[in-house]
Amino acid sequence: IVSPERGEGRSFLAANLAAVFSQLGEHTLLIDADIRNPRQHALFRLDNSAGLSAVLSGRGDAAAIQRVAALADLSVLPAGTQPPNPQELLARLAFKTLLDDLAGEFDVILIDTPAGGECADAQTVAARAGGALMLVRQNASRLRSASELARNISETGGTVIGAVMNTF
Repeated sequence: IVSPERGEGRSFLAANLAAVFSQLGEHTLLIDADIRNPRQHALFRLDNSAGLSAVLSGRGDAAAIQRVAALADLSVLPAGTQPPNPQELLARLAFKTLLDDLAGEFDVILIDTPAGGECADAQTVAARAGGALMLVRQNASRLRSASELARNISETGGTVIGAVMNTF
């Protein structure tokens, strides 16, 4: 899940989509790849001391994935502690390997990303994931920023597979 700017609702959309997929009986994983400004641990009231940053830096493993008790088929991999090098961690082959490994265990994997206009993390994640759902916010998102993000995702090997307009 990508969007050009902060405050457009990426984390909220990712959390709600994950909840819906789990309620439909899909074994769902939500990964918080917004290592710079994580939100999923707070939305689901989970521990954020271990997470994606530890897994990618070799200081943790998939045991950092936490089940959401209220939703039988939902698990979350929180972002973990903020490292000094988020972009470098997400660009590592370890991230693609992790996604490939987890794809064998989960029916649906959703990834929350930082704002695409602030850093290249969203583009890197989209390229590793193979596709991105772009979120824009009515009367807030700029067409120029959204177009630029879509172009950057394409240039880094990702694909924008669809778009959602947040009207709130």
